[in-house]
Amino acid sequence: MNSVATSEPGTLSALFEPRTARAERRLVEHARLRPGDAVLVLGAGTGTGLRAAGELVPRGVAIGVDPSPEALRGCAARCPELVSDGQVRLRPGTAERTGLGDRCVDVAISTDTVHLWPDIAAGFAELHRVLRPGGSLLLSVRRSRLRCKPLDLRLLASNAGFAEVIMRLGSLRPFSARRFELLARKP
Repeated sequence: MNSVATSEPGTLSALFEPRTARAERRLVEHARLRPGDAVLVLGAGTGTGLRAAGELVPRGVAIGVDPSPEALRGCAARCPELVSDGQVRLRPGTAERTGLGDRCVDVAISTDTVHLWPDIAAGFAELHRVLRPGGSLLLSVRRSRLRCKPLDLRLLASNAGFAEVIMRLGSLRPFSARRFELLARKP
């Protein structure tokens, strides 16, 4: 259940980026960020969600974590003024090893990356570790990319210690929804 098939990063990014960007902005909207929040954007990719989060936390910080040096350079290019102001920070890392301290973020957001995590259970455990008590996890993934059952994903989040774990379709039109969203809270 923790092992997933992965695809070559970047091979179809130009095709999927607009859909992923919409999903990232949707999660940032749903996060209801406050000006002083610390936000982790896991798998920062092109920086769309990172920029959206960084703009909403003028007294906080948006931290983009991605294993790809190319992605981190792209994020820096998309958010140069936010990086220079310190509202956006970039760092190499993975879902299993973000490189962040314990209980240092209020919100964690991940869009279209869970299918790339080599160990989903370890990824959820790491996100639980870095979130402050009461913090939120918002995750979105295209249905076609999810390599396990949605309920298994929900169970893995619960097993990592998350509460109020909700798995839903990312649309009000169930038969046309192309995404799953997982929403959870750290008690």
